[in-house]
Amino acid sequence: MLYILGLGLRGASSLSLQEKDILSGCEHIFFETYTSVSPSQTIDQLSTMLNREVKRAGREDVENPVALLSLSSRHDVCLLVTGDPLSATTHNQLRVDAQQAGINVTVIENASILSVIPGKLGLFPYKMGPPVSLPFPDDNFLPRSVCQKIKFNRDSGFHTMVLLDLREGRTMYSFEAVEVLLRMEEKHAIGAVSRSDVICAAIKVSQEGEKIICDRSENILDLRLEESPVTLVIPGSLNHNEEYFLGKFAKKCYYFR
Repeated sequence: MLYILGLGLRGASSLSLQEKDILSGCEHIFFETYTSVSPSQTIDQLSTMLNREVKRAGREDVENPVALLSLSSRHDVCLLVTGDPLSATTHNQLRVDAQQAGINVTVIENASILSVIPGKLGLFPYKMGPPVSLPFPDDNFLPRSVCQKIKFNRDSGFHTMVLLDLREGRTMYSFEAVEVLLRMEEKHAIGAVSRSDVICAAIKVSQEGEKIICDRSENILDLRLEESPVTLVIPGSLNHNEEYFLGKFAKKCYYFR
């Protein structure tokens, strides 16, 4: 049996009672470490809470899950996933692989950054457009599609959530992400974002040290905040309620200067 359990955004403290019961009965527990970032002490806290060894599962373990599936065919195995496992292609593919191998799968959902961010900023969820993934610009890799998706959302009045790439256990910092977006815009000239546009940076959402910042992109560059994890939101058209809520919830908000 394979259990894929969502860990939410707060690490060990986000586990539900049902998930704790499942974990107590599993013979092997893995914590998936590559699709998202949890608080730094999560594995140690889980091990202490459960009085069990919690092993790391990296990209190869999940995307090429031969060993994981072999173990699950003989034992009850838990894979803990930051956020909500139902939100990621990787974990849905793992479900399919397990089912095709004749292994029973149970998935327990939890909070996802996709569902939490709108409320944290005071934006209406139904006005969120398709999210955009922003990669690190390796070898000057600056895909046009990122700007095209942002421009489509803005032209439609939608807000754009920008999911930041991971490297060495952290997401891009907010200023790094803004730098990459501006470089993409400079290269492709689509009109997706400019130095004077307002961008929201949601930092350490639902964790200790959470910050919600809303300011011009050039000011986010100047802040140089080296904190992770981060998710950016590029607002589309804001109604009165959204402006009011954003002004209350953001620690620094351009709209109310």
